[in-house]
Amino acid sequence: MKYLAHLCALLLILSVVVAPAAATDGRYSYITVTSVDVALENENATVTLTYTIDEGIQILVHFLGMSDLRTKVIDIANFKNAEILEIDMEHAVLLVPGAGLDYGEGAYWFPKHEFGVAVPVLTVTSPQDSRTFTNTTDFPRGMGYFRV
Repeated sequence: MKYLAHLCALLLILSVVVAPAAATDGRYSYITVTSVDVALENENATVTLTYTIDEGIQILVHFLGMSDLRTKVIDIANFKNAEILEIDMEHAVLLVPGAGLDYGEGAYWFPKHEFGVAVPVLTVTSPQDSRTFTNTTDFPRGMGYFRV
C-alpha cells in the first residue's frame, strides 16, 4: 500500500510539473500528440487523437487506470461536450456533438478551434473537403460544408 501511495504521488507531480511547459511541442504532461483527425458529419465531429505516452509513465497508467489519461485527452482536444468513445495507450476517439453549427438546409460551419497543444499533423475532413495543417495549435479559419 505504501508503494501505491508513492506511485500516485509521482504521477501527480509529473502531471503538474510537465504539463504547462510542454504545450508548444505536441507534449502535454506525459503525452506527446502525433496527429489529430477531425471528421465532420452534419453537426457532429469525430476526433481521433494519436499520441505516445512516456515510457516510464505507461506502467503507471496501466496500474492506476485511465482516469488521468482521459482527463488529459479531453484537455488536449479542447472541445466542450466531448465524449470519449475509445481510448488506449496510443489513441483516443471522441464524439463531439454540436461541433458544427447548423445553418439550415443542410449547410454547416465548423468554426475556428484551438487545441491544448501544438498538433504536428491536423486533418479536418468534411463530406466535400479535407484540409491538413502542420505544427499548429488551432484550426485557423473554420470551414463550411454540406450534408451528404
